[in-house]
Amino acid sequence: MDTAPTLLVEDTLLISKKADITLYVMRAGLTDKRLLSFSKELHHKNKLTNMAYVLNDVNPKNSEQYGYGYGKKS
Repeated sequence: MDTAPTLLVEDTLLISKKADITLYVMRAGLTDKRLLSFSKELHHKNKLTNMAYVLNDVNPKNSEQYGYGYGKKS
């Protein structure tokens, strides 16, 4: 079930009690990294359990700047 961002409404926290997993979906280059601290705080307070993050729209050409080399041809 897709819900509104946790910063905006309480519904997400209410629904999460029935969920098997909570996925935080973030878009590379757009999601402010400072928002991660809010989700981590919710997890540490046991308001969100079984959490995972999904980072989408990662450009393999830009990944080399982080030293990973994804998509790099040998």
